[in-house]
Amino acid sequence: MSSAPNERRLRLRAVLNAQATVILVACLLLAAVGGALVYTTHVDPGTTEETRTVSSLTVESGYVHSATVTEPNAVFDTGAVLDGRDTYFTRIAPELDVNVSTSYAASSAENVTVEVGSALVVRNVGEEGTVYWSETEPLASETVSDVAPGETVNASFTLNSTAIDGRVASIEDQLGASPGETETFVTTDVAVGGAVGGVPTVSTQTLDMTLAHGGDTYAVDEPGLQSDTTTRTERFEVERSYGSLRSFGGPLLLLVGLVGAAGIGYATREYDLALTDAEREYLSYRDDRSEFAEWITTFRLPPSVHERPTADAESLRDLVDFAIDNDTGVVEDPQTGAFHAVSGEFVYTYRPPAPTGAGDESETEPDGIDAGRDGDPADTGGFDPETDGPAPSRTDSDDFGSPDDSASADDSASAADGSMTNWVRDAISSDSDGPDAPAEPDRDDGPDADAGDARDDSR
Repeated sequence: MSSAPNERRLRLRAVLNAQATVILVACLLLAAVGGALVYTTHVDPGTTEETRTVSSLTVESGYVHSATVTEPNAVFDTGAVLDGRDTYFTRIAPELDVNVSTSYAASSAENVTVEVGSALVVRNVGEEGTVYWSETEPLASETVSDVAPGETVNASFTLNSTAIDGRVASIEDQLGASPGETETFVTTDVAVGGAVGGVPTVSTQTLDMTLAHGGDTYAVDEPGLQSDTTTRTERFEVERSYGSLRSFGGPLLLLVGLVGAAGIGYATREYDLALTDAEREYLSYRDDRSEFAEWITTFRLPPSVHERPTADAESLRDLVDFAIDNDTGVVEDPQTGAFHAVSGEFVYTYRPPAPTGAGDESETEPDGIDAGRDGDPADTGGFDPETDGPAPSRTDSDDFGSPDDSASADDSASAADGSMTNWVRDAISSDSDGPDAPAEPDRDDGPDADAGDARDDSR
């Protein structure tokens, strides 16, 4: 028994046959990439260098300043402390008390020594940064040993703004000129050293606090709390790690590549993927049927149409082109699956190919003619050889045998009918082609002996 092929399966075979090598190479490449990802991710991920902090020393230093009111006045009480101001009054609080506080933080530290040294600097500086003269006066120096983390070391001193202003005036008077701008500031050097994290570590800082004399006032500009961190790091190797996308994507690519390569290899080895001429013709017909669907209508032509001479088209495309050129329509017979175009005295017909190459004899049977199922000659429309003379000859397009050949015509029709029926039945049962699968031809429902009566009436 012949059966209609699965159209999607035929097309898949055609693609595999044409692109088998390309698909196989793609699958192998996919498997190779997946294998490389699996190996580098799960088998030998390798190592990478990272940096970690072994020890850390953070030093914080800052100035704290204030001035005590020493002269009576209408605003401040004598002995009142003015602190943290930007500007102080020279007449009532000429002395500025300054304290340099230093502390440090470390996870572990031993034998830590803190050294703080401050000096007053007075200098004259030009526009280009040229220092014309400079004088430095030590103010305070403090060294404390075995300082614990968080412990504060203080170094205090006092600045007399009146005395500083007088010293600057004396120097300028002695020099006879001041080509630049005179600056007064306090510079402090801080050094913290010891065994931090078991390793000798030293951290240094330099802070500057500026004093600007303005006659009856002096301004203080200090940098605030300064924090410096000294760290010791070391590099070490750790196993490289990857994200979930690579961890799961690698095995998936390997699996897909191997399965695809094995599948295409098995298919090309065990099956003949090349399409036969009949299968290629069938797919060509299906392509034409889909492309020209809008030009085709489905209904059954009257029996009288089939009395016309028949011209067979090589393809459905040829039939549609002919119909368009001759301004007529293409009709699909729902019973036989054949396509017809009626123009002039002819009916132009295309019969779809049997997908398996079977049922070729059925194509010789004309639409609308029943050759008789019991071996009797088909009805010739009331023709009587005794009264009407010799039987009129049939053209080749009528596809009739003579009355003497009725038995062979019956056998041929029955065989074609059975083959076509089996093909359509198999196509339907495969449930693959859907509504586009060729309908099962029903010769019994076609024009049979009753067609002869219709022809008599038409005469």
